[in-house]
Amino acid sequence: MTHSRALSTSALLAAAALFAASSGCAPRETRFHIVDYREGGAATRYTQAFEDCYFRFDGVGQLDIVARHQSSSSGGPLAEQIVHIRTFWLSRPGQTEADATMINATVSYMITSAATGATFEGSGFLSFNHDRRRDRIRAHLELSSLLPLRRVGSADRLFDRAELSGALFARRDDARVVSILNESRRLFGPLPDYHPPQG
Repeated sequence: MTHSRALSTSALLAAAALFAASSGCAPRETRFHIVDYREGGAATRYTQAFEDCYFRFDGVGQLDIVARHQSSSSGGPLAEQIVHIRTFWLSRPGQTEADATMINATVSYMITSAATGATFEGSGFLSFNHDRRRDRIRAHLELSSLLPLRRVGSADRLFDRAELSGALFARRDDARVVSILNESRRLFGPLPDYHPPQG
């Protein structure tokens, strides 16, 4: 059975309207879609717009994209949703034969509120176009598979197994990428090294 609904957590993440269902889609808006798979075959779909989206290229030419959405309920703590996508190889349009079944990026989806939080991590395929004149990136994350990995405090386990996809519109801001990632590392610790599947 597949159905759609809005999701909000009580206690820990009461402030986060987590992937609340919404209508319409603003142009050039970073928006993610998630499918939450539960025991018994039920699948629930959510969507969420992210108001902040930044990118940088590191010293070896790999791409980091960080998207962030902040929300709060009246009197509640600020809650954040952060998606971090990092490539470990880059497809070259017209040169690299690639499709959506390939993997070229690690994906971390982090939810925090005060000193508590949870992460869902995995990998997927990221394609993008870099407008060098305006230093903007338009990207698409193909279906990525995520599992719960790190948890701090009394954070709820919101998903058992999830798939994340979305369209991203990012502007270059190295300092903000580093700052947001440093904040998440202070809370969760460093992300474990990714080891590609051996085939």
